[in-house]
Amino acid sequence: MSSSRADEMVLAGSAPTAPPGADPIAHIHRGTSFIVLVDGAIVVYLLATALASMNLLQGTPGTVFLATGVFTSLYIYSGYRNRKAWAYWPAVSILFLASLMFGLLALINLLQAILAGYLTGLLFVFLMGWAALGSARRAIFHWHPGYRSGYLRTTPMDSFDLEDGEMLAACPHCLAVLAIRPTQLGGADRCPHCGGALVGQDLINKYSDEEA
Repeated sequence: MSSSRADEMVLAGSAPTAPPGADPIAHIHRGTSFIVLVDGAIVVYLLATALASMNLLQGTPGTVFLATGVFTSLYIYSGYRNRKAWAYWPAVSILFLASLMFGLLALINLLQAILAGYLTGLLFVFLMGWAALGSARRAIFHWHPGYRSGYLRTTPMDSFDLEDGEMLAACPHCLAVLAIRPTQLGGADRCPHCGGALVGQDLINKYSDEEA
């Protein structure tokens, strides 16, 4: 990987052969928009369930809460899907809130599985834990300057031109790709964004065995 190009990153999902003017974050933005919609609905549902269990959603207050929650969630989703600047951080808040709720549910069910020996509940723990990690990961990459610039359309689409011998390759640890020279990658190469290894140990071992 060329050291002078190590910090030039675009979001995963961008095709190396994308035509000039193509939007490099379109794919990941569409996927994240759907997650914002789903997480928003789940957050409203879980909050309503928690409040109902405390008898706080009786009559008109309950109706008002549900209507407000649904409207707010859909409004944020619509703004985020259309890349409105105001919707950026509210969408991140939904993702983080959903992640916290999923994590809490996973912890509660894990404790129940341990204390009550309810081993089938471990499947739910796994699913909630996986959902928590997924939503948190989607939220965290919003701090990536490349994604933020692409979302706000402040980054020129031709700013990621590849040099001879380079290609775009996704970092296996974060939602970004780098301009790399495949023949020059090794076990010591790290993603400048997340610090993760760009080449997996399994792949290194595979090619080491073949060369031997």
